[in-house]
Amino acid sequence: MSLDFKIIKDSVHGLIDLKPIIVKIMDTPEFQRLRHIKQLETLCYIYPCAVHNRFEHSIGTSYLARQFIEQISKNQPELEIKKEEALCVEIAGLCHDLGHGPFSHLFEDLAKKIYIKHNPDADQNDVKNFFVHEDVSLLLFDRIYNHLEKDFKKEGLNENFKELIKELINPSSIKKIMNKYKELKNAEDSHNVSEIENEIKGLKKEFEQKLGISIEKSFLFEIVSNVRNKIDVDKWDYFARDSLNLGINNTFDYKRFIFSSRVINPNGTLNQICVRDKELRNVYEMFRTREDLHKRAYQLPKATGVKEMIVDILYELDDVLDLYETVSKLKTDDEALNNYLDLDDRIICITLKSLSKFVKDKNLKENISRARILIDRLNERKLYKEISRKIVNLTKSSERLNKEAIENELIKKNGLTKDDICVIESRINFGSKDIDPLENLEFYDKNFQIVKKNSIDEYNSKMKPHNFEDIKLILFIKNRNILSDLNLLNSLKESFDQIINFNL
Repeated sequence: MSLDFKIIKDSVHGLIDLKPIIVKIMDTPEFQRLRHIKQLETLCYIYPCAVHNRFEHSIGTSYLARQFIEQISKNQPELEIKKEEALCVEIAGLCHDLGHGPFSHLFEDLAKKIYIKHNPDADQNDVKNFFVHEDVSLLLFDRIYNHLEKDFKKEGLNENFKELIKELINPSSIKKIMNKYKELKNAEDSHNVSEIENEIKGLKKEFEQKLGISIEKSFLFEIVSNVRNKIDVDKWDYFARDSLNLGINNTFDYKRFIFSSRVINPNGTLNQICVRDKELRNVYEMFRTREDLHKRAYQLPKATGVKEMIVDILYELDDVLDLYETVSKLKTDDEALNNYLDLDDRIICITLKSLSKFVKDKNLKENISRARILIDRLNERKLYKEISRKIVNLTKSSERLNKEAIENELIKKNGLTKDDICVIESRINFGSKDIDPLENLEFYDKNFQIVKKNSIDEYNSKMKPHNFEDIKLILFIKNRNILSDLNLLNSLKESFDQIINFNL
């Protein structure tokens, strides 16, 4: 091992040796900021030990990415994976979460709420795309590359490889090709088939020109951020890390998956990562672990209530911290990106302790005061209270059944305001909404031949799940004075049930 390598002790993976370029990336302000962004958003208010951060998760993801690509290269040397390509996979694992805002995914929910406040008639696609943390990860990686350009080029990573790393973090090009293949599979008219085939050829050519690698290397994009079936090293690390810190058992063995993986082109489309047929049960264990973590931790009703409280706290600080202006200019204004880098979980402590000292405007001081009241409530455990929940089936026939519509109807019917109640939607699934996650994973036998899933005993088990998603709507009381009014409480519960039953 080179003297330039560094070794750290990780709580999950043990000793990890870090390459010089990995260390240099870790020592940038963009990456160090992740020390102050919790992996599990606000769950530390429920699970006191859930205080681990995006910094350590990113290192763990990078380590697993290296383990995976090295094993594939060892098992199948004919794939001719270059050392530069393998290093790109490792760096992508390290940098995949650079763009997260305060309290991780919570900031995305906040951004949507802020966007609607400033654009009340906005299209849902605009709301959804206003802030996507993967897009910000790419912006911040550009900064890191520009700052460390000499170090990257010393490792043989030129501009093409920079684009490859960005694509590995957010595989937009490969996703377009996959979607076209899905269209091709469902195409009935021969003219449409020919047209789609030509589009696929064009997309593949564009892919190779942009990234400087052959489309035969498409499997590389299933390691860090797998858009095909959601099985990737990002999840493997957070399953292991979150389980450890939450005290929840993790029965999935990622090492077995890595050692039994093989790159195959099963249907004449793209090379993809397939797994040995006898690993089917282990794969299901992975998805069950995901479900278990969501049910027992991530989406506990009390945890969901805390999350909504912090969204409301940060919402009050929108104008104080220019959150809308900052996020809306991230892609066009370098100063906005600088301001974004100042945002992390410490914002709550700063608001409570000292923010009002630096603000003179009366209206902004009132915003800070309202935020501080909520922070005090949070610290005193005067949390938003769940009073009712309903499992629902959100189909196209029940488009009116969304949390905003229900919330507005409850407010109108009971003479309340948005400061009194809220409705939260909770979705728990295996990672592919209501679809069997194995639908997009192929298995091979001991002769390296693709096998049909229904020929695998475990796939036909009577104990195999048949439904893959639970959707709940949960009614929370924000104004705790309502809890002492039994008539109003009963009215809210009855109204909540009636609205949902009527629209189902």
